[in-house]
Amino acid sequence: MSAAVAALAFACSPAARAACDDLLPPADLKLDRRGVTPMDIARLRDTGDPLVIGEPTSPYALSPDGKTLAFVIARADPVTNDRCSALVVLPAVGGKSPRILDRGGGLPLLSSPVRGLFMTTGFPQQIAPLWSPGGQFLAYRKVVEGVVQLVLVNAANGAARLVTRSPVDVEDFRWSADGASLIYLARVGRIAAKERIERAGRSGWVYDESVLPLESWEPRPWARDLPQQGFVVDPDSGLTREASSAEKESVTVPALGGTIFNTGDSTPEGARAWTEAASSAPMADRQLWASLPDGRKIQCRLPACTGRISRISWDRTGVSLVFQQREGWNGEETVLYRWFPAAGQLQTILRTSDELTGCIRSGKEMICGRENASVPRRIVSIDLADGRSRELFDPNPEFAHLELGKVRRLRWKNDLGLPAWGDLVLPPGYDGKARLPLVVVQYLSRGFLRGGIGDDYPIFALAAKGFAVLSFQRPPFVGKLIPGLKTIEEALAASDKDWMERRSLYSAVSEGIDTAIATGAVDPSRLGITGLSDGASTVEFALSNSDRFAAAAMSTCCDDLLSSLVLGGFAWGDANRKSGYPLSVDDDRAFWKPLSLSVNARRIDTPILMQLADREALTALPAIGAFREAGKPVEAIIYPDEYHNKWQPQHRLAVYQRNIDWFDFWLRDQEDPSPEKRDQYERWRRLRAASKGRR
Repeated sequence: MSAAVAALAFACSPAARAACDDLLPPADLKLDRRGVTPMDIARLRDTGDPLVIGEPTSPYALSPDGKTLAFVIARADPVTNDRCSALVVLPAVGGKSPRILDRGGGLPLLSSPVRGLFMTTGFPQQIAPLWSPGGQFLAYRKVVEGVVQLVLVNAANGAARLVTRSPVDVEDFRWSADGASLIYLARVGRIAAKERIERAGRSGWVYDESVLPLESWEPRPWARDLPQQGFVVDPDSGLTREASSAEKESVTVPALGGTIFNTGDSTPEGARAWTEAASSAPMADRQLWASLPDGRKIQCRLPACTGRISRISWDRTGVSLVFQQREGWNGEETVLYRWFPAAGQLQTILRTSDELTGCIRSGKEMICGRENASVPRRIVSIDLADGRSRELFDPNPEFAHLELGKVRRLRWKNDLGLPAWGDLVLPPGYDGKARLPLVVVQYLSRGFLRGGIGDDYPIFALAAKGFAVLSFQRPPFVGKLIPGLKTIEEALAASDKDWMERRSLYSAVSEGIDTAIATGAVDPSRLGITGLSDGASTVEFALSNSDRFAAAAMSTCCDDLLSSLVLGGFAWGDANRKSGYPLSVDDDRAFWKPLSLSVNARRIDTPILMQLADREALTALPAIGAFREAGKPVEAIIYPDEYHNKWQPQHRLAVYQRNIDWFDFWLRDQEDPSPEKRDQYERWRRLRAASKGRR
């Protein structure tokens, strides 16, 4: 037995299964009603991408006969610091419990080119299974002995076998039209590139643009030098050959006049649908187009056919197609439309404030993930005639027994007139009398409220502790207001001028806080703010330009004259200089004063908690050092083997709990009496005493 096959056998062994017995909820669930805890949020079961930012592919796959739905479910276990996943099938008509076909461990982490070099983000990849044309088998990508391989599973009995033995990750795949083989993509050039880099290391690496010091001092190969290569594998024999150009293109379908969504939904008669940019602006809305079998190319000129369009799906006849659109205040509504291209007619099927994700066509219905602020994602079927929804599967029925608190949607505009909104979450049983401390969580508030971008700030668990929480949905990018821009690079540079984007975002956050205060539920003297990535930049700008925050927590840090130009590596520094940042050698503190924590360390009194990945902590050092020298309250916690988004369940739970403790300490003067937290509170009391002595 090969090592890879042995690893697959182990992944399906009883010992491995024992740790994943609760991947599917029990059929006889009986729970008392209680408050939500950080553990509840950390152990949510996921089907598809947990972030609602628009999946390139659907996580759901319908069998050729339309009777069975397949998907991958995943769940974290902070106690063992492990993740489990499984390939699941479910009758598409509902009414029966889902069935696990094959089990696995954690999902592979997403790695994609950033400024020309591959970076791992810490976010899980979306794993989408594919049915064989005959419907007898399911193929999907799975981590086997550290490498993403293709696994074939018998849909009837769950028998699984390894199909590929690729030395590098399988990144995408398709079945051949006849179902006799699988076509997959992999960057095999990674092996030679790794060997070249290791050889160079024997005499020392050159520090240049290929080094990302945040992740490693080891140089990275350029993405342009690692193209995806296509291969064809026989599932029965395992024999593999290089794919032809046509075979490779069947996996990476080229765009037709623009971006194609749901590329597999063209009709047998040859009807196609796609979107094109509505103007030459770099952030232009998309317009819907179709080409009919008779050769006509038709643009949908109705207002609803321009905007943020996705999930295009033809009916079987090619007469009409269904698409998804965002409308309403700052795109808060999801709308399903049916367009009849030849007749020029448009029908509204469903308009909802719920999020619909991964929608696929199932005859006269659409199967989607559906969620809202207080209800985690469920798999539903939506009738395309009347928009009615019926539930097929609820991965997290436990949440129906949890007291999550009241969620109220607030809407406002910033000082540029850009629309923003947020979900104000109040504690369970709140009587409307007390004025509560408020914690702002950034910067998307679509779908179920977990912990904001990066999932570090558990919204409902904070509310359960007595906080009001404002989950902030950012306004449109300010670059959309600037005429004459032609490229994304121009838009970024224009928005960075005089910190225009940062000012726009902080204005939106500040107006949102004022709107929350106006409800009468918020104490304006006890405000906290949080953020990761772009949200962390908003925290920096807020603290540098305002004294209204009594506490802050950051998951990444910082934008700074050294961090953004030197410590992040040449590639990041060069990109920032192209956006108009001054050279670090000029020490232009006046330029950085509106944003930099290190420049403003002496004037900022807000206590800051930084919970950082070890791979990103380097860029926080200027701010941490400046705060320490100025005697200002800052605590930095570094998590090992972490990325931009923390992927380890144990760390996720620790981050959740420490953030709650931090705001409890500074905004409510409360301490958790647990003995294991004694050292934590001793440190924080010293920070508080030292900061009071400096004022």
